[in-house]
Amino acid sequence: MAILKLIINKMLNNRWLTGSLFLGLLITVSLVASIPIYTSGVMQKLLIKELEDHQVKTGEFPGIFTFTDSFATPGVDKPSQAFLKAEQVNADLTAQVGLPILAKNVTFGTIALKTMYEDEEKRAEEKEQRDGKLMMITGLEDEIELVDGRLPQAEPVDGIIEALVTEEALLKRNMVLGSTFIMSRADLDLEYVVKPVGVFQTKEIESLYWTLVSNNMSEDFIVSEKWFRNEILQNHEDALWFARFNTAFDYHQITPLDFPALLQLPGKMKREISGGKETNMLIDFPINGILKTYDQKGKQMTTMLWSLNVPVLIMLAIYLFMISRLIIERQLNEIAVFFSRGASRLQIVFIYFIEVAILGGLALLLGPIIALQLCKILGASNGFLEFVQRSTLPVELSGDAFLYALWTVLASIVMVMIPVIHASGSSIVSHKQGKVRHQGKMQWSLAILELALLGVAIYGLVTFNKRQKELLTFNIESADVSIDPVLFFLPALFIVGFGLVVLRVYPWIMKVIFKLGERFWPLPLYSTLLQVSRSSKQYKFLMLFLVMTIGMGVFSASAARTINTNLEEQLLYEQGAEIRMQVRWQDNLPPPNAMGYPTPGAEETDEEKSAEPEEQEVVYTEPPFEPIAKLKHVDQTAKVFQKEELTVSVDEEKNISYGQLMAIETKDFGETVWFKDSLLPYHWYHYLNLLAEEPSAVLVSRETAKALNLQKGDEISLQWQGSDTGEFIVYEIIDYWPTFNPLEKIDEEEEQVGALVVANLSYVQTMLGLEPYEVWMKAKPGSSRAELYKEIEEADIAVAAMSDVVPQITELKNSALLLGVNGMMTMGFLISLLISFIGFLLYWILTIKARTLQYGIYRAMGISMPKLMGILISEQVFTSGAACGLGVLVGGITSMLYVPLFKISLNIDQLMPPFSVISDASDEAKIYLFSALMLLVGSAVLIGFLRKIKIDQAIKLGED
Repeated sequence: MAILKLIINKMLNNRWLTGSLFLGLLITVSLVASIPIYTSGVMQKLLIKELEDHQVKTGEFPGIFTFTDSFATPGVDKPSQAFLKAEQVNADLTAQVGLPILAKNVTFGTIALKTMYEDEEKRAEEKEQRDGKLMMITGLEDEIELVDGRLPQAEPVDGIIEALVTEEALLKRNMVLGSTFIMSRADLDLEYVVKPVGVFQTKEIESLYWTLVSNNMSEDFIVSEKWFRNEILQNHEDALWFARFNTAFDYHQITPLDFPALLQLPGKMKREISGGKETNMLIDFPINGILKTYDQKGKQMTTMLWSLNVPVLIMLAIYLFMISRLIIERQLNEIAVFFSRGASRLQIVFIYFIEVAILGGLALLLGPIIALQLCKILGASNGFLEFVQRSTLPVELSGDAFLYALWTVLASIVMVMIPVIHASGSSIVSHKQGKVRHQGKMQWSLAILELALLGVAIYGLVTFNKRQKELLTFNIESADVSIDPVLFFLPALFIVGFGLVVLRVYPWIMKVIFKLGERFWPLPLYSTLLQVSRSSKQYKFLMLFLVMTIGMGVFSASAARTINTNLEEQLLYEQGAEIRMQVRWQDNLPPPNAMGYPTPGAEETDEEKSAEPEEQEVVYTEPPFEPIAKLKHVDQTAKVFQKEELTVSVDEEKNISYGQLMAIETKDFGETVWFKDSLLPYHWYHYLNLLAEEPSAVLVSRETAKALNLQKGDEISLQWQGSDTGEFIVYEIIDYWPTFNPLEKIDEEEEQVGALVVANLSYVQTMLGLEPYEVWMKAKPGSSRAELYKEIEEADIAVAAMSDVVPQITELKNSALLLGVNGMMTMGFLISLLISFIGFLLYWILTIKARTLQYGIYRAMGISMPKLMGILISEQVFTSGAACGLGVLVGGITSMLYVPLFKISLNIDQLMPPFSVISDASDEAKIYLFSALMLLVGSAVLIGFLRKIKIDQAIKLGED
């Protein structure tokens, strides 16, 4: 109890430092706990999206779990018992999954039974006897509506079994309700008289229930479930055949916690059911394959988030170590007294351990809750320090979050206890001797560590550059390569290492500046240069914090902007324009014969069979363009004709047949299409103007010019199969053009890449022929896509195909990669900024308190308060200000060196336009704004704190 009282008093006496330590622990725990929460939320969101896409593409509800099993003899000894066991196992295991069940049923039927009319006259009229089955479908009565007749009775009526049939069954058997049939199987001594009494149809076509039921019931008689169980199961189990057990889970409620149960469900079902019989079980579970891939994706996401947080975690570790060291330095005398009076080293360590454990316990309780709120906010990130209105991530607290938090608390306790253990064995004498002996001495071990960090970062840079050259040289496929987490870790090492090396040299620079103007510096500058050059150790941690914060901020902004912009530009370049539309054209071709069958009555002679069919010239009728041009939500439109397998020839010997033609109307094309201005030596409008000058002018790609040895001014001929031949003149050779990828291979075996020819549309149509073209459109700014699509529909435009880049960009922004990168980089920067702000305030408040006597002497010497504030501001400029400037420099160098490495993580073949490092001034402005605000607020707090100190009492304090 006495120890606990001592600990509480110590914490209260050092409440500012203790509070700062607790805040550091809380932020560290929250950050680490956010990794599993954020990963879970992002992966769940993407899983739901992929399952929804699966449903749209295949028309199959992905939450369905269906298994079909045979209960026919001789494979099963006791079919009825086996079925009842399977039914119970299915109910138990599907319930254990823990997901809401939207629909379920069991379909069970007999083997095929000989089926014929009871009435002999109708039996004689029946041309073909069809076998049938007796079926039961659980829950059917609630999902149907009767077209005619009534529901069957659960018991036989005058020995006749009543049944339901479909409308298709009525037509197929040419029967009416009330007809009686004899269904029998002689080898089983089984015979029933069955009468259809009702015809049904589905109550709700879109009901999930009917996705679970087979559509083929045209030969079946559906009887009462109760009768089937009491009669067939009990008395004629040897007539049983296949049963199908269907369950539809609500896949929108799936969380990563449900993954194990869902993945184990098929295996469990097989093991439980096949125990007492031979099984031919067939399982249909669409979600199973998708979930297996997500397990690996989740691990990759976790690794990437860890790597994104490494810089911040390093900062937090340094922060905790710094605060712990400050606490110990303020209490070294107290520790030395304890040790000198007989307290063991273990007792001293235990006292501090209890103190840190109390703080760590509070952080463990609060950290995951704060992490949950952080993840909800970060789900709205759309870029670095950029947020949009978006539905929150489906995040929730999990056991993993608390487990991560626990390990973080334990690691933090170890970090905090290092200075305690180091100081716990110091007596008063050794403490005083140590303070004197270490002044001014350079610790070579730390210098070696700083160089080692820088060396590892540079080695990683060289290695990744070499790997990038190999990928480009050997054209290695990289489509499956995700962003390497090391690419975020190496820049952090570089910034820390480079920052430490510069900060080690910084005091020498200050000494040189001081010596150069020693006789001329005004008092504030003189005092500042002297203080900074002599007391560099005091400022080192603060300056390192600021260098890391600003440096990582600049790098994160550049990396996030580069990744976001390059991936977005890749979509825009590949698409060419915002919207591409293909309109249906009329032609003179006869409609093809249905299903490819010959025309009835037409017979071919041997000569006709052997003769090759004559190619008919296709004549197209161009649809009216005016309805498209008048669309209110469209800003610009352009006609673009593209043709593959173009023959480009100079003469009979020099020609290629793998060319790609793009024919355009230059003015409309330039106003509609997206293209990056920096891709060509001149603005791309210059090349459009060249085409506009001469109808026969063409632009050819570098590959086309190389293959045919073309120069500007050369004449070429263009032709495709079935077209006329046209003569054109080469006006310019280009490397890039909208939608054209010069690296994409057309023929893998011959290693042929695209050979583009750009021509004038009107001249191509005149010389080579009129064929269907695409319409490329640029929507008006702020226009709604839904309204645009509605307008196109109302204008009766016959759209054959349409592609819109905006939904693709939205999907990209919601991808796991960008959500992880944008969210975690933003959170990392804001946390590091907060830590730097706390460290900044804490350091300067403690510095002012420690130097109160010095400031009092200055005042006693006649130095005014404004000059005293000038000294304080000058020190901040040469420490905090210099650190911010150094952070900008280090961040810029890091971005220049390491951001280009992200290219190797993207698909090299499809990376068009070429990868480029992008820095947006607005991103850096946000960093500078946040940093300047931190310094201004900190300075205001310090000046206010300085005004409250009774400096005139400092001399008396010094005398005491």
